[in-house]
Amino acid sequence: MNQWKSVDTFKNIDAKKVSDYIFEQLQEAIVLKELLPGEQLPPERELCKIFNTSRDTMRDAIAVLKEEGLIEQRRGAKGGTFILPLTTQDIERTRTNVLNEKENYLKLFEFRNVIEPEVVRLVVQNVSSQELEELNTIVEKMKNEKNREEFRSLDVQFHLMLGKYSDNLYFEQAVRMIRLKVNPVLDILPFNEKVYEKNYLEHKQLLKAIENGDTKEAHQIMVNHISSTTNNLFERLKNTN
Repeated sequence: MNQWKSVDTFKNIDAKKVSDYIFEQLQEAIVLKELLPGEQLPPERELCKIFNTSRDTMRDAIAVLKEEGLIEQRRGAKGGTFILPLTTQDIERTRTNVLNEKENYLKLFEFRNVIEPEVVRLVVQNVSSQELEELNTIVEKMKNEKNREEFRSLDVQFHLMLGKYSDNLYFEQAVRMIRLKVNPVLDILPFNEKVYEKNYLEHKQLLKAIENGDTKEAHQIMVNHISSTTNNLFERLKNTN
């Protein structure tokens, strides 16, 4: 008789409710700044249609978002469910978490510095004229956007577009996963005229290299961009520790 062997790769599975999946999708949209502070979620009835679920299930998901401090519900004529802005406490909690798990975050940025430069190499090879136009539209919006959250949202859109235009689903998914992990950490960094100008110019230079079909230049710009962000982040953490 065959006997089952213990397999280390098998892991316990936690049962998840439908509301958990809805919460995760809405949380992801907030973290990726696809939904910005101050924006209003659709009414509950509309959300139920979007997610094809019951009102009770939707209310459970909304309750978790509220518990996590991501939304607030307002009553009255101008009431509804609104995305909350980041607080000093949110940033401090992230800062503490990064310091406590510094090695893991260093590995995350190390992974990012392998994936995203390679994504850019593929984009140079595969990008269409229409996709270049869409990237250029984002960069031009960045040029005129001085609001921190709006600028960060455009930055995320640009990087996610690069993942998509690599024409490789695995790289696209990897970039999205990286941004989900990295975005809260980047909120630790300051945003001022100097930071805005530097980030805009780096995106502009990267786009120019892609337009010129210069794989080597585009790859190096992305490496420098990520390395600079990583160094600035951990330097700031060291100085505030």
